[in-house]
Amino acid sequence: MVHASFGEAGSSADHERASAGRLLRMVRRSFEVGHRIVRLLLATLILGISAQTLSAAVLTDAAAKAYAEYVDRARRSFLGRVNQPVGAGDSERAALHREEMTVRPGGGDGIQELPDSLLHHWRGAVFIPRITLQESLTVSRAYPDYPTIFHPVVAAKVLSDEGDALRVQFRMRQSAGGITGTLDMWSNIQYGRLDPTHASVISTTDTIREVKDAGRSTERYVPEGQDRGYLWRGATFTRFVEADGGVYMEMETIGLSRRFPPLLGWVIEPIARRIGRGSVENSMQEFRRAVLARQPVR
Repeated sequence: MVHASFGEAGSSADHERASAGRLLRMVRRSFEVGHRIVRLLLATLILGISAQTLSAAVLTDAAAKAYAEYVDRARRSFLGRVNQPVGAGDSERAALHREEMTVRPGGGDGIQELPDSLLHHWRGAVFIPRITLQESLTVSRAYPDYPTIFHPVVAAKVLSDEGDALRVQFRMRQSAGGITGTLDMWSNIQYGRLDPTHASVISTTDTIREVKDAGRSTERYVPEGQDRGYLWRGATFTRFVEADGGVYMEMETIGLSRRFPPLLGWVIEPIARRIGRGSVENSMQEFRRAVLARQPVR
């Protein structure tokens, strides 16, 4: 009788556990279905609102003025550390030697509000072993090769070359969140060589035009300052330091864009922050890969 009682109790417990398991799986499936529905509704909401708002962005004089003042301060700060070591200290440089990268906000938390606009500011560093400063600069100046080096670059054309001063036109294509944008950008690029182991590159993009129907017979520019506001202005400050058996590179990017559509900032801002950080990281990875690929056999 005792054994029979334990057997009956075990069967009952097994039955209860099986029932509980089925109930748990039903609840989990319900949550998964519900989560998919919520994501679908959220995507519909984002696309619906974005369709109405992304065509309404206008670059204002106040935004352009605030951006110009910010970039001027950032450029002076950059030039003040061109001859300084890259990295916050020995521990960070040790991490760079382990092929790690550092990417951090260049100001605030990476995204700051300006009048009628947003400013995106990021800074990253990488170490490229067994190369020289000149080898890094050679790849940096190989603008016609940029479409094979940097993923977002579709085309690059040198419009003028006066030694250390160049003007280059880029066509960029980037996709995020199901939206693809194509931009033509005109940049003034200035190289500086402080000494045999330190160099800098300052690139300021003064004209950015959104391309509609890129690559088609109907290709045309959207009126300047009245596009979807992906990127209105841009600047990149890069410095190279040859030391420790290689070259340290620090890249700083600044961009001006439209504000996030109403009601969607809480959704878009963390995505934009990841994209901004990831863009700097990807650019450094692609540059390092290109330099190492061209490294002569020693």
